Amino acid sequence: MLGLASGAVAVAGPTAPQAASDCVAIGTPKPAVTYVYQHTESRGQVTEVATIWESVTATGSRARTSGPRGVTVQVNEHQIVDDVAILAKTTKLDAKGTVIDTTTLRPGLVSDPAVRGCAGRSWPIPSVTASYQSTKTNASAPTPAGTLRIVAIRERVTVPAGTFDTVRYIRTSQSTDEYWKSIEHGVVVKHIATLPMGKVTEVL
Repeated sequence: MLGLASGAVAVAGPTAPQAASDCVAIGTPKPAVTYVYQHTESRGQVTEVATIWESVTATGSRARTSGPRGVTVQVNEHQIVDDVAILAKTTKLDAKGTVIDTTTLRPGLVSDPAVRGCAGRSWPIPSVTASYQSTKTNASAPTPAGTLRIVAIRERVTVPAGTFDTVRYIRTSQSTDEYWKSIEHGVVVKHIATLPMGKVTEVL
């Protein structure tokens, strides 16, 4: 479930894109590739999760993940607006296709850069209403407001899977999350989350 908190923070509107030379086209995940992530918590616990993107379109995505807790499928519904994905709904399924839970976001949550990344761009993340539903729970609450900012484009980063040219961006709301997204593959190759209990790092 998405992190929820009451209240909202006023933030500035999106910045204007810069010249075309300061922008890059962001690819989409390759459906035949298995992306394996190593997840490390500040307490030292290390786990691995494998993700296969079954589909990625302008209106949604479907990804199958295998990890210590078994196999799950996440289906997202989104729109691409002003070069970012606006998440409207996310549904988690088990390996047999049975719905585990669903979160609907109204009017839609600013997610991450998609299609194109431009140096220096930033977007507000307004608070929206998240409605969570599972077989045991139904709840609605406002999401925390924040900002999304592209720090750099074409930044080269090396992880166990190799060296990638990336779009580096920071998403700040309930936590501070720094991402390096592969320009070619359209997947995050490195992610550092700063949470009240410490840092969590994920690398491809």
